[in-house]
Amino acid sequence: MSQPKHILVVDDNDDVRNVMIEMLQDRDYRVTAVADGASMRDVLKIDDGVDCVVLDVLLPGEDGVSLALQLKESGVPVVIISGGLDAVEYAEENNLQLLQKPFNTHQLYAAVNSALRHT
Repeated sequence: MSQPKHILVVDDNDDVRNVMIEMLQDRDYRVTAVADGASMRDVLKIDDGVDCVVLDVLLPGEDGVSLALQLKESGVPVVIISGGLDAVEYAEENNLQLLQKPFNTHQLYAAVNSALRHT
């Protein structure tokens, strides 16, 4: 039996982060969650088994856009999440998987699966 895919959730909003954890765990993903880019980098340094990162574009003190591009360049599948319209254009220009807020379980699951398939 194969290991469940490991998803790293990066969102500074505790409520949103906790809901995403539940959504992904309900779909049998293994989930690690952090609140900021520095913590994300720490997890990626010690855990090379992260299969995909779900990243909020708006993180305090961090440029989520550059974090997403760093992940993409390093070969880590990434789903960016945002409620802003600017993110749509950015995602298209940089060939990134975008999930617009608000989203439901099915949409999150589909975005993660699409990111995993296209990497």
